[in-house]
Formats: sequence, structure tokens, C-alpha cells
Amino acid sequence: MKTDDLIQALASGTHELYPPASDADITVTQAAIGRALPESYRTFVRTFSNGAYLYTLQEVSAVGAGNKQIAAIQDIQWLAGDPQEIIAIRDGGETRLGDLVPFALDHNRNAWCFLTDAEPSQGEYRVAYFDTTGRKLYCPLPSFREWLKVLIDNQDEVIRVLCDPDVIENELNLG
Repeated sequence: MKTDDLIQALASGTHELYPPASDADITVTQAAIGRALPESYRTFVRTFSNGAYLYTLQEVSAVGAGNKQIAAIQDIQWLAGDPQEIIAIRDGGETRLGDLVPFALDHNRNAWCFLTDAEPSQGEYRVAYFDTTGRKLYCPLPSFREWLKVLIDNQDEVIRVLCDPDVIENELNLG
């Protein structure tokens, strides 16, 4: 499914939205994080909302200066630590903390992140849920576009859709 189709599907939902980002906002964030944001995410913030609470339950971070409720990606401090720290992916593999770029925070101080340790495939980075307490990544997906699709199809927190309830309760302590 194309990003524009996903954004059109979002139009029928109940969301907390903000004015779209400008190209200058995107440029500020990309310069601050030292890498390009995925095309699907740039399209989302440029055409739909610069930061949002989708279905009033899933945050998507902003770019540029952010907005009154949602911080810009480059201002998120939840992932502080040694950028060389090795972060395991629960189902195999690893990356470095410095290669995680958060794009969706939750109230448990965890975040969905772009995994920027490899060149983006067709303009898209993989994404995964970072448990900041357990220092592990969960439920990797091939792109922000796929993440949006899961959210739209289920209208529930993406981590709760993708993760086994036992993992949600016993490993992530999300209850």
C-alpha cells in the first residue's frame, strides 16, 4: 500500500492533529540527527500532521520545532546513553543505540524507532519497538509505512497488535 493511500485511510479516524510540517522543518530535523528520514514519514508529517496522536492512542513524533504537545525527533532525550551500546533485537540480530531514531513515544518511556544501521531499502528504514528499561528491540517491521498499516488496520497500539500477550506482560511489563 502506498503512503498516500494510508494517509487517506487515516482521514476517517479520530486523531489529535497539528499543522503539517514544511520542507524546512524536515531539513532541520534531518540535519540535527545526521541522516535522512524515511520517505513515508516525511510524507506523513508534510501532508497529514506534524506530530499526532493517531486514534487518540498512538503518538507519532514531530519534526522542526515540534508543536505544543509533541516533541520533535531531535529533541527526544529518552534514548540517552552510549551511542556504541549494543542493543539486541529479541528475535535475532542487533544494532547500536546511536542507530536508533525514535518516531513514536509511549507513556512507558519506550519508543518505536527507525533502525538506521543499514542503508534504507527503497527510501525506508526498518522500525522496531525499543524497551528502554530492558534495552532490547521488539517486533521489527520493514518500514514506517508497514507500521502505519498495522495501526490503521487494528486501531490499537502497534506493540499490542504485534507482540504476544506473554511478552507484553512479562518482558515489557506493559500490563
